[in-house]
Amino acid sequence: MPNNKTLQVPYGTRDVLPGEAGARRIIENKIAATFKAWGYDEVVTPTFEYLDTFTAAGQTSDSSFKLFDRRNNTLVLRSDMTTPLARLVATRLNEGPTVKRLFYLANLFRYEEAQTGRQCEFNQAGVELMGAAGPSADAEMLALAVASLQAAGLSDFVISVGQIDFINGLIEAAEVGAEQAEELKRCLISHDVVRLEALVDASRMPEQQKTLLKELPFLHGGLELLDNVAACGLNAKSAQAVQDLREIYALAAAYGTAEYLRFDLGLLRDLDYYTGMLFEGYAEDMGFPIIGGGRYDTMMENFGKSCPATGFAIGIDRVMLILSRRQQLDNVSSWDVLVGWADGKLPQAIAQGMRLRKSGKTVKLSTEPLSQKEAVEAQRANSCETLLYIED
Repeated sequence: MPNNKTLQVPYGTRDVLPGEAGARRIIENKIAATFKAWGYDEVVTPTFEYLDTFTAAGQTSDSSFKLFDRRNNTLVLRSDMTTPLARLVATRLNEGPTVKRLFYLANLFRYEEAQTGRQCEFNQAGVELMGAAGPSADAEMLALAVASLQAAGLSDFVISVGQIDFINGLIEAAEVGAEQAEELKRCLISHDVVRLEALVDASRMPEQQKTLLKELPFLHGGLELLDNVAACGLNAKSAQAVQDLREIYALAAAYGTAEYLRFDLGLLRDLDYYTGMLFEGYAEDMGFPIIGGGRYDTMMENFGKSCPATGFAIGIDRVMLILSRRQQLDNVSSWDVLVGWADGKLPQAIAQGMRLRKSGKTVKLSTEPLSQKEAVEAQRANSCETLLYIED
């Protein structure tokens, strides 16, 4: 008898069934076509890397899946794609054009508390724009993010945009120690408003700084929000971050995508390599971000190459879950034609099936001879639009 794990999948993983697998492929192809239309080239990296690669980038954690090869090297299943692509560009693509536009479709692995919309193995589609600095590159990321979500079938979503130097500037002005600064950031990532307020109240920072830091989780809005915070006596770093967001927004408006954007000046992500603009996208059907990214200008230094960079990743599984809840997934379980055949007519049925496939039809061929009645029943059972029955 099989043991209790023989017929199960590992924690945090799942089987993708007929129909759903086809729907995923359609969504991936639509997103990939959008990336290509914007001038991005597809790359593929190994599913696992040396642990040293992720360690050099500061991206290993208890959530990583680790294993050993036969030479006793420690390997890690990739938990994000930015690190492998940074390694790729630094080692294999260090010649040629200064600016490199790359995209990927990949499975990633990260130990998570499995729940709706969150698994240990998950699918992403993403882009990296390497070698380009400034608001123009960041605005391109936001515009491409909007275009990609639209291509996947979504229309009612919001992209929350922040700037990490706005937060860093406030913390610097507050003159707190490194440990307390990290604790403040952890509170912002976890949205722990109570702990954030307690830390700020217990500090010796000026009252104006206390007020701004305690308001960070609630600083959401449009251009008027930037006007309001600019009048709060910001230091140079925070003021420059606000100006950076203004310029990005103006260029996003030129792309025609500004209507999807809102500012979130308390936004921080749980990957610590961001150095400038960062963003997350949300839909009302999902409690987790469906897209996220931002600028990471120092990542490549870990691989011996100075290179500004920005990018984003879309959670394919989360997009599919939203579309499924809305009953908007493409129906890929139906077929154009069922070719049924009477006894002795298999060669003719094969010939007809091949002719139809060459014409672009999706065809199912019955595996055994059928009567006319059985063929009609098989057509319904297989969701085929048309029945071609071969009997003469």
